[in-house]
Amino acid sequence: MTRTAIIDIDNTLWPFSDALYCELKKINIRFPSPDQWFNFDIWETYCSQEDFFTAINTIHHGQENDLYQPYPEARDFLSALKANGYHLTLASHRVPSTRAPTEQWLEKHRLPYDELHLSLDKTVLFSRADVIVDDAPPTLKTALTSGIPATGLLCPWNQVCANHGFRLFSNLNEVLDYILKTVL
Repeated sequence: MTRTAIIDIDNTLWPFSDALYCELKKINIRFPSPDQWFNFDIWETYCSQEDFFTAINTIHHGQENDLYQPYPEARDFLSALKANGYHLTLASHRVPSTRAPTEQWLEKHRLPYDELHLSLDKTVLFSRADVIVDDAPPTLKTALTSGIPATGLLCPWNQVCANHGFRLFSNLNEVLDYILKTVL
């Protein structure tokens, strides 16, 4: 029986927050570094919502930038899940016009996947999910409420939520071990 893993891209397969910080510093030099992002809406103090989403879309549209490298263990993480029978749905909060740059980035770095879902609502995929891998507290909490095992990488903005029904780890190798030991 095939299982489905819904896997985030940003801050799960690559350090998106570093790229976002560089873009946000162009808007406001006082923008704090990612290690100070203790909540998901930190941007509200430093820039407008429009500026914030423009920064995000600039990165997503320019995903092929050689500076935007996946985490070293990302390919092995995805390959190991596939080898263990998982259907991989990569899901990201991205606008539809970013599909081509996202697909090019995934291909360039040989990151395996079965399906790519880009929208502002990942939860539409949850009815067929066996595990969720994400960094966003709202997504992790929704998975938990839906009875779906959830895990991801520990980040400043989600550390307060760690051990609230889902496990967060320092790297994808630890996430993989957790999934294979507790979900499979």
